[in-house]
Amino acid sequence: MIIYGSGLAGLLSANVLRTHNPEVREAQSSLPNNHSALLRFRSDKVGAACAIQFKKVRVNKAIKYGKEIITTPNLYMSNMYSQKVTGSIIDRSINNLDPVDRYIAPPDLILKMSEGCKINYNEKMTRKTLTEAKIGHRGRPIISTIPMPVLMKLVGWKEMPEFPKQKIWTMKAEIDAPHCDVYQTIYYPSEIFSHYRISIVGNVVISESIRKPDENAGSHIMSSLYDDFGLRAKRLVDIKESEQEYGKIMPIDEHLRKRFIFEMTTKHNIYSVGRFATWRQLLLDDVVEDIQHIEQFIKGNSDYSRWMHSQKGEKT
Repeated sequence: MIIYGSGLAGLLSANVLRTHNPEVREAQSSLPNNHSALLRFRSDKVGAACAIQFKKVRVNKAIKYGKEIITTPNLYMSNMYSQKVTGSIIDRSINNLDPVDRYIAPPDLILKMSEGCKINYNEKMTRKTLTEAKIGHRGRPIISTIPMPVLMKLVGWKEMPEFPKQKIWTMKAEIDAPHCDVYQTIYYPSEIFSHYRISIVGNVVISESIRKPDENAGSHIMSSLYDDFGLRAKRLVDIKESEQEYGKIMPIDEHLRKRFIFEMTTKHNIYSVGRFATWRQLLLDDVVEDIQHIEQFIKGNSDYSRWMHSQKGEKT
């Protein structure tokens, strides 16, 4: 079995499918570190699948609108936030501001997930890859976590749609304050702010923006920590800024999306795994079940067509 991509979805696949002794192929020369946005889990499925200890925490949430901190959501703010983040109006987590239990991964999650995995670097998926897989499932099954538009171009898919997506810019820093161990998120639906969400995860603050932050971003976040979170921090240390090319994705034609995934599997023995490979909004928690289903299809124990066509394009 071959897995293309050593990001979160690829390494998760390698861990869930470890009994198949998969070979992970990564296009870069080292493990990618391309997920800088907030990463919280709704269950410990990912940790259990990878034998990694996650920390269970209680997360409190609120909305900043104008000068007010609001703890009761309404449709107006929900729709504003959705349009700001995705360009469309869909249900988002801002609709529920009740405290929730979440699971936090260790900061070196990617490295821990890679332990024990056979990874070959500088290995891109090519047209030759399709020959390796063979039509009719006679060759080695391929798990693809590469973005759907990239795979479409590779195979020469004729019905190439527009793939609307939104970059994410993040700024992450440690909070220089004694005994800081809280888990809180404030959403910013107004277009006045470039950031749409600021979260405190233990003693780390993460700001996520849909516009590239200016040179004053650090001072703006410091102001938010005091004005919005009420946190008196002396400073932020170890500040890291990053840009995520595939941040927020927008829906494409659902029939075309499913047909492409189905044909990749039935004609090329390629199984698409993860948010960007399947081009649908889903959580990494849900990817565990997707991989388990795919394993059954490879073994011939399940109906792939029925399961794949039951998958919805939106999951938030």
